[in-house]
Amino acid sequence: ADADTVYVDLDGDRSRKRYSVRITGINAMEQTTYSSRASARRGECHAVEATARLDQLLKAARYKVRLYAQDPASRSRRRLRRSIAVRVNHRWTDVGRVLLGEGHAIWLPNSREYAWNRDYSILQLRAQRAGLNLWDADACGIGPSEGAQVRLLVNWDADGDDNLDPNGEWVRITNLDPVNPLPLGGWWLRDSALRRIVLPDYATVPPGGHITIYDGIGDDNESEFYWGLNQPAFENVTRDERAMGDGAYLFDPEGDLRASQTYPCREGCADPASGNLAIGAKYRGRESIQISNTGATPLDLEPYRLVSKPYSYAFAPGSVVQPGETMRVRLYEGEEEDQPLTRYWATNGPILNNGGDVVQLRRFDDVLITCTSWGSRSC
Repeated sequence: ADADTVYVDLDGDRSRKRYSVRITGINAMEQTTYSSRASARRGECHAVEATARLDQLLKAARYKVRLYAQDPASRSRRRLRRSIAVRVNHRWTDVGRVLLGEGHAIWLPNSREYAWNRDYSILQLRAQRAGLNLWDADACGIGPSEGAQVRLLVNWDADGDDNLDPNGEWVRITNLDPVNPLPLGGWWLRDSALRRIVLPDYATVPPGGHITIYDGIGDDNESEFYWGLNQPAFENVTRDERAMGDGAYLFDPEGDLRASQTYPCREGCADPASGNLAIGAKYRGRESIQISNTGATPLDLEPYRLVSKPYSYAFAPGSVVQPGETMRVRLYEGEEEDQPLTRYWATNGPILNNGGDVVQLRRFDDVLITCTSWGSRSC
């Protein structure tokens, strides 16, 4: 059918009974016209090419496949959810690994069929760094603001319970050009599933500025946009055998993927702040957290979050700490105006456990930068 769904005769008896099988762990771009003839297919940029690659694999295996599942009852709506392998040159090859590794699809994490999550996320990261197919920023043609430098950060874990605060999850899009604005009318943001928001014509990121897209409901303005979802869009990271994660992906009207962030980072995750930032916590009385720059160069804390489960705090743009300086984050019930080296984390009372707790500084893609702990807990 397309690059993430195939029809399979499970019995192998050449009967007309065919089952729709959704390939585990990947999401290809959407086709709009389906056909057994490649020349008749139509779809979003990259969709037809991905389907052609899948066809090539199936043809090489003489259209025989092997299906795998951790749970035989796994479904994607009415479709079976299965990992699919083809036998080519006497070797079984995982189709999902090929499509992700060559940049034909996006990693789609699954909490039920999780055995593929870790490897698939790493394969996507490698394809991204190599600029393959989906990850080639001008593969679909010359798009608007060609060559613009765009940074995307996804706050995938709200402060507290995600389900009670969809707007606690958000995506911040920053225009790294200090001179030219970045018009985003008609650009669209998606998660690893099919949820997407198309930005209105007036959406523009000023030079060196940013806009924020919130998951939930609200009134759009020049710098804030609302997805309109009733529940959070982004999966939380799990550091167990399920190896969950997710990503946010920004496409231009031509269909080119212009900016993204996938999390967690599982390979090649070095960070210049590692070893150059130290944190401490005041957990008795009025709580606060201190972040000190122990290195020799200024460090901007915007790409990082403070985490003390289940709570988290994201730094605003321009949170620069010079060498030898300390930024203090005060945990405070109420609204206070941030200062360059004093920030306020609005909490409903104390959140740090006097008997033992952990505070971490993590990058938005979940890389641990530094940590402090006390009492019964340890980093």
